This record gives sequence, C-alpha cells and structure tokens, in this order.
Amino acid sequence: MLAPALLLAAMPGAMGQAARQPANPAREAPSPSVRTGVTTHFSQGWPDRLMADAARLGVMTIRDSVAWPRVEREPGRYEFTAANSGHVARACAAGMTVLLGLEPRNPLYDAGQTVRSSAGQGAFARYVRALADRWPGCVIAVEIGNEINGKGGMTGPATANRVAAHVALLKAVHSAVKPAHPEVSLLGGSVNTVATGFLSRLFAAGALDWVDGIAVHPYRSEPEGLDRELARVTAAMHRAGRLRPIWATEFSRAFPDPAAAPGWYLKAAALMESAGVSAHFWYALADQPAFPTMGLERLDGTAKPVARAFAFAARELAPLGPARRVDHGDPTLFHFRYGRDTQVIWGAARRLSAPPGARAFAADGTPIAMPARLGETPVVIRQAPAIGFGPSDILADSALGFGEPPLRWFARKADGALLPLAPVDWEWTTYLGTPALPGFAATASGIGTTATAGTLVRYTAPTGPPMRVTAALCLRPAIPRPAVHATIMSGSRTLWEAPLTGPARLAVPATLVAGDHLDLVLMPASGAAPARIPYRLQIVRGDAPAPPC
Repeated sequence: MLAPALLLAAMPGAMGQAARQPANPAREAPSPSVRTGVTTHFSQGWPDRLMADAARLGVMTIRDSVAWPRVEREPGRYEFTAANSGHVARACAAGMTVLLGLEPRNPLYDAGQTVRSSAGQGAFARYVRALADRWPGCVIAVEIGNEINGKGGMTGPATANRVAAHVALLKAVHSAVKPAHPEVSLLGGSVNTVATGFLSRLFAAGALDWVDGIAVHPYRSEPEGLDRELARVTAAMHRAGRLRPIWATEFSRAFPDPAAAPGWYLKAAALMESAGVSAHFWYALADQPAFPTMGLERLDGTAKPVARAFAFAARELAPLGPARRVDHGDPTLFHFRYGRDTQVIWGAARRLSAPPGARAFAADGTPIAMPARLGETPVVIRQAPAIGFGPSDILADSALGFGEPPLRWFARKADGALLPLAPVDWEWTTYLGTPALPGFAATASGIGTTATAGTLVRYTAPTGPPMRVTAALCLRPAIPRPAVHATIMSGSRTLWEAPLTGPARLAVPATLVAGDHLDLVLMPASGAAPARIPYRLQIVRGDAPAPPC
C-alpha cells in the first residue's frame, strides 16, 4: 500500500554570514551503534518548549531544516538569524545533534525549481558547505532533497530525468563539502517508502560514489516484512559494487488509537536495525494539523504512549547496540536480541519460557508479568540470555509471513493456468507480481483481480502423517456489487465458495496429507472491473475459529 508523502515544507524567513557556532557540548559522549532520532519542524515555527521535551525523551538527533531561500536572499551572501536557524543552535546547546533535510530550491536559481543547472547545483552545494561550517560537530548529516520519487519531491526540468539530476547534485555537494567536512554524512536517495526499484537506478547511475548513506522513509501499515524490503536495497547496492549505510529518516503511520503506536514503533525499530539500518527517525516529535495522530506528543506537550516507548528504546535498548534477529526457521516468529541478555519477541501464538530472574516489559517499558505465551504484541524480556519457544498451531500466516514459505502466491488466469509471483521492485514499496501481467500485484495487506486474472494463495502440507487443519480467513472487500468470486479448495475439491458481497470471516476445515494443496482463490466476475481485497489467511493446526477482521 502506498503511504502518503510527508514532505518537509520550505520554511519562510531569512539567514546570512555570522560567526561559527560552538560545537555540541555533549560531543565527547560515545554514540551507540544505532542513532535514534525524531523529525521536528522548529524551522516551521514549533514552540521552543518542544526542544526540551525532545531532550527529555532521550532524542539523540533531531531532523529538521534550514530553508535555503531564507538564508541566501542575495547570490553568495548567507544571513543566519535566530528566526531562520536558531533552532539548530538550541538543539546543539541541548546536547543533541542535527540532521538537516534540505530542499534544493531557491528563487535565485533555476526559477525556484529543483536546481538542475550547474550554476544552481553549485550554489546549493556551497550553501550546504556554509551550514557545515557554521555548526561543526553538531550538524552530523545532510539529507539532500526529500522524497524525490514522489510528485512534489522534484520540480521543473529536473523531473525529466530525476536520476541524472539527483546524481549530478550529489556530486556537486560532495565536491564542495567533503574536503573540509569529511565527518558530515551526505545522504542521497530520500525516497518515500523503501522504493528499491527507484534506488536501483540511482545506484546504477553512480549515486553511491557521492554519498555516505541512503535515506528512505518506510511508511507502511504494519512493520512485518520491512527487513526483507531493506535487504533488497542492500542487494541492489551490492549489484552496483558499493555499500552505504541506510538511514530511515522518517517512519511511522497514522494511529487513531494511540495505544497501538508503542508496539508498532518497537517492531519497526527492531526490524530495521536487524536489516542494517544505522539510524532511524520517528515522524514526528509532535502531532500536526495535517498529521494529527503521528507524534510522540501533542503540540500542547502532553506525552502519548509512543513517547514512553521511544524513551525506553533510546535509553535502555539503543546503548546495547542494534537488534540482531534470531532465526528459528519460522517466518511467523519474530525474535531479536539486543546485547547479550535482552530479547524483543512477538509472532504467531505459542508457549514461551524464560530463565529464572528474567523480567518482562511492555513496548513502552512498563514492567509486566512474564507471559506464558507469545502473541502479536511485542514483549521485551531482560536478563534472559535465551528464550524457549514451543511449536505454534499457526502453520502459515499471510500477514506475518508474507512472501515466505510455506505460503506461495500466484496469478490465476481464466483457464486455470498459474503464474508464480515474485518480488517486483519499482518506484514504491516492493510487491509480488509477474512480468506476464504488468500491474498485477499482491501485498501483505491486499490481493485482487484484473479483467483477465485473479489471485491464488497456496499452502502445501509438509511431509508427515495426515493432519487436520483450518483455513482461517478474513476478507474485507470494498466493492459495490459482486465483482469477485472467492473459493477455498483442496486439490480439485471445493471446500467453500461464494461471491464477495461484503466482509467475510471463515473457518474452513480440511484434512491434508503430505504434498496436498490448500488454496484461496479470488477470481473476477464476468465483465467486472479490477478489484483489490484486504485479506488475511491463516492455516491453523486442528479446528480453529474464524479470525477477527
């Protein structure tokens, strides 16, 4: 599912030449191996009191901006003022470092569009150098551009060839900044979602030669699968012949229920770190009118549950180093180790056991009784060098184990022919598709039909004696009339079928022997328009009730 672009807006104001600011007073403190931060909008007028809130939560680095048009209002003259850049100095004085996200647009150059000419790109590069000169040791990174794969991420002639324009800009900035400031990390890419296909073209065009890191904004409904997508970015860098760290400089989602945010945050952080992300920044420190449920706190300063989760992770988990996934050979079991004896766990229900003396915590750091069973809400267990897990009755899950065996996804043509679906990297989030049906897509949250094909999700029984299973299924169509016919089959036997006229919750039993298939099939009705159906399919050992929708 495509997330909405969250753009760092250009800020009004002015900036100019002034004395160099002192370095961050906390610079002598060692940094943990994963940098935890938040996006802020002090450059857009956020109240100063929120800066103290960020420091109190344990924020290491804020991601904000200093708008180029407010600083360089005359060619070559930089005017830094309290109004246009004082927030950077205040963050430095509070002991935090700063990542600056910069839009390469200024009315003085290239008609105010994304700079494309050598003169405009050179001017922007000199501006970045001026920022690095002004706050040495505190401005630790610069993100060049913002969500450049999105509609507003580039403007003007640069959009004719986004890859070439961005790579040329990266080269100009690198040449101007790195000789004097090798310590400043230059971040390129800056894509909404993970966008491996778009990034692959940047890498092939030489972007990795001119950056110290790649910025992604992995917005998504649920965190599961994020590590696999990030691994595809790393593989694309390998193919291009050079590895760079990945920075998740924005991530989150809308949370109408604030209680859902702490677990989501902890899951996403663990998955990203296990995939090699070296820094991650929650969007955002505070709620905003356009994004009223995404902040760590409300604009009046009232902390939300996710603020406690952020503080707990920043203070208790980040100093232990990055999360490392413990592989149990089960895609529905999520087990991550921080340091030697801290574990973060969640997944398909099963028994768990912890050693004597171990302590359990909720995602927000609240102490809880040691759970006897694992669930989809993450739990932190400390003073536990190892955790024991029993088997799960959930044999497969399309949400927790999307794209992983023992489930397989196919496009099914009208004549019954099956086309295996494989990962497709494009401008946005990777999906499962096939070159034979351009635009046909299956994701963890949705499968569907076109005019000529439907989707088949298949479970294959492993070796062993016959077993009783239940296909527990939730379908939530949003279609005005029956446009999709749904079937659950075992081999050639139809176990259930119906046209989809509304949400469906099913528990369909079957007995399988080794090698038997259990299939969910969605096919289009004659003459129906393409449809996309939110779904969740679980294959459960024994008899099971229908899942919640």
